[in-house]
Amino acid sequence: MPITTEHQQLAINATGNAAKIFATPPAKVDRQQIREHLAELLNRGRLTGRDEGLVECLRELNVLSLDQIRRLWWPQAKEATAYNRLYFLLKQSIIGGARMPNAGMTEWGLPPRKVYTVGAAGWLWLKEEINPALSHRHLKRDQVLHDLLVAELYVRLTEAVRLRGDDWSVTWVGEQGASFFNGDKPTPVIAPDGLAVVQQRRGEKLATLPLFIELDRSREAHGRPSSDWGRKVQGFNRFYAHNWKMHPHLSDLPSFPWVAVITHGAQRLLNLAQAIKKHRQEPVIYYLALWEDLMGDGDMLAAPAWLILTEEGKAIGLKREQRQPLLPDSEGA
Repeated sequence: MPITTEHQQLAINATGNAAKIFATPPAKVDRQQIREHLAELLNRGRLTGRDEGLVECLRELNVLSLDQIRRLWWPQAKEATAYNRLYFLLKQSIIGGARMPNAGMTEWGLPPRKVYTVGAAGWLWLKEEINPALSHRHLKRDQVLHDLLVAELYVRLTEAVRLRGDDWSVTWVGEQGASFFNGDKPTPVIAPDGLAVVQQRRGEKLATLPLFIELDRSREAHGRPSSDWGRKVQGFNRFYAHNWKMHPHLSDLPSFPWVAVITHGAQRLLNLAQAIKKHRQEPVIYYLALWEDLMGDGDMLAAPAWLILTEEGKAIGLKREQRQPLLPDSEGA
């Protein structure tokens, strides 16, 4: 289920209790005990709409650090305020802890803070089974780091939208919801790290900027069709050609989302752009940026950081000084 800044702000401002919790029976969990405990928390008014929104956010992003949660859900408060609430939710098993990749967080410019994920009771709250594969995912530092970096992109998009006022919003769909499946096959043709839809309301009209997010941390050679990026580009080719409007999260969009690729290393960015041009067979638009260029600017939508591969096959921004922002002329900044 997508998460939106509009619902997020409502949850932050809300003073009432959370919605009724429904539980499903996961394996190795005492269903009745969990239901009774959650019901008691609700009856005593111990769970809020903000708590519910946070759990939904963790479901879509897999993990969030203390710093990221504070910026999303307690933007005007000190970190201790967020920590104290998270400590309570952790004790109730509504959220859980994930491996903390200290060295990786520091290397990529993230404050090394405690990392959280959805807990056993949180999955019941969301009416979903506890998935052992997800639990194992949160034990792998490298995977947790990847998820934290993707989450940081969402946080920065949210902060950029907030800068622009109430007429702006961003909706985020996680990897599972953004993936494209061909028929009944269990493995997706392409599984983007996320789908972000930035919108601005202009009177009765709605301007929309949809983006597939792809975080590239790999160091593999990517010029071959069999390489990871060769497969990704071919996957987006198939997605575009396969009546993409039928996808449940794309049906209302005016155009196929741009593919926003965030990578590392100036030469790798240029090599990656060349490889994408080589393998692209459909008019899918790609935007490529360096992680460090996005982290150095406070406004991700206005940062002139993006090399663009247009649908006609033209490359704009091969030189750093020619690169463009996501919003033309820093619109709305």
